[in-house]
Order: sequence, then structure tokens, then C-alpha cells
Amino acid sequence: MSGLRRLNGQVSFALVLLVMTTVYASQIPQLGIPFTRSGEPGPSLLPIVLSVILFIGAIRIILAELRGARPTSSRPAANSGHVPAIGLAGPALLILLTGLFAAGLLHVGYFVSAGLYCFAVALYFNFEETGRPLRAIGLSAVTAAAITVFGWLFFDKLFGLSLPGWSL
Repeated sequence: MSGLRRLNGQVSFALVLLVMTTVYASQIPQLGIPFTRSGEPGPSLLPIVLSVILFIGAIRIILAELRGARPTSSRPAANSGHVPAIGLAGPALLILLTGLFAAGLLHVGYFVSAGLYCFAVALYFNFEETGRPLRAIGLSAVTAAAITVFGWLFFDKLFGLSLPGWSL
């Protein structure tokens, strides 16, 4: 009976993740080999890497739950002296920002959309952590610039995938 008690939400999530990853991974052979003859990454490389990571994560969740292991944390529950209702505000804000990022890609292009998205997310977390607005703005600007440029280099230069540009 103790095995059945351990089939909780975590195990259910991991099982659904395994099924979805298996369906996703079953389509990878249609993309071709992971590396081209010249040694460059092919279109199936990232889906393979993602699938392996998801399989490993799901299996680790299942094994941890079946062993009865519970992660222990010395950190207190989510609470912030700088951001009110962080447990609700954080996820809601990130969902909103992600939607705006996706819509922004079509209208203002990658650099503006990704730059503003990264800046806003970094600003939220930096301010929540430090409570110092000017420091949060500075760190967020540097973070946003680095992530946006890295993303462009990764997709445009490494894989040759052109990212959307400004099209007002």
C-alpha cells in the first residue's frame, strides 16, 4: 500500500512528462541525423538533447518519489519584503511578460522583444532580491543585453536561423 501512496501529483506529472516526451521524441527521426557531414549541428540535435534532459528529469522524479525521498530546504517559504504577494505576483507577471514577448516578436522583432522581455524579468528578480531599484535596473540592463546578444549569436550565427526583425 505504501507504493500506492507514493503515486502522488509528482509521479503523475513525471508520467505525463514521459508520455509527452516519448511522443515528441518519436518525431525526431524525421528530422534527419543530428550532425551534417561537415560536422555542423543538424535540425535534430536540439530535440534530441531536450528529450534526453526531459527523460532524465522525469525518471529522477519518479525514483525520488518511489524511494520516499523528500527534498529538504532550509529556505523559508516564498516571501519578499519588496514585492507584495510574490507567490501570486511572480507567476502572473511572468506569464504576462512571456505573452507580450511572443506577440512582440511579430511586431517589433527579436532584439526589441527579447531585450525588453529579458530586462523586465531580470528587473523583477533583481529588485525582489535586493530591494534597490537603481542596482536592479543596472544589473537588469546588463543581463538583458547579454542574453539578447547571446540568443542572436546562437540562433542566427551558429544555426543560421534568421530571427524576426522590426516590422511595424
